[in-house]
Amino acid sequence: MPLTDLEEQCYALVSNWRSDVMRSAWKRYLLVPCGVLVLGLAGCDSLMGVFRTEDSVAERDDDFLEQDVGAQSLTTLDAGNVLANEELEIELTLPSTWIEETRLHEAAELQASDVAQQLYIIVLTEGDRSLTRLGLQENAEIYRNLLINRLETDGQFEEQSVTDVAFIGNNFANQYEIRGRVGENAPVVYLHTTVVTEQRYYQIVAWTTPEQYDIYKSELQNITATFRETDS
Repeated sequence: MPLTDLEEQCYALVSNWRSDVMRSAWKRYLLVPCGVLVLGLAGCDSLMGVFRTEDSVAERDDDFLEQDVGAQSLTTLDAGNVLANEELEIELTLPSTWIEETRLHEAAELQASDVAQQLYIIVLTEGDRSLTRLGLQENAEIYRNLLINRLETDGQFEEQSVTDVAFIGNNFANQYEIRGRVGENAPVVYLHTTVVTEQRYYQIVAWTTPEQYDIYKSELQNITATFRETDS
């Protein structure tokens, strides 16, 4: 399907910290999914790109790099749809209108959408032991700055604001709203949550348009709050 000018400008930006190219240095990647925010997923599969910064700040955990992201599966229960990655033992509980996705981010361990309402969410896992050198606040700020820097490169960063979320389940968390504009025609709001457990760091990134965020903020926060490690 041919891509319109608007589709080519409408990027959704999320952070991916796994390098599949460099094993010795900690390279940070931002994957740029297609124009899902305004136009949905149709015709967007080819709009993928990678942004890499060259600052090497730590050594990567090679054992984790060699792991596959695992396959997710969606199970329908009375309490909602459970999206699980059994290999990594993580899951989210989704409303019945949500479906599993594979096109939002090629390295996401979990990804889902409610396309009709233009709502999207992914989970990215970071198992690097070197992250323990910094605390939750410092690592979360680094994650957010990668997203903000890409917004500034490809569009406009407007503002970020912290929410009152301090825990996801029993795990410490840090959550921000990040607002900006990609290109000239794609305003966006990201709900960016960093979670630290005994095993890993996680980024849970949800996004939509500002209008939809005003309506569905609680739903996105509630979905984020269902995240858990199933072996704990």
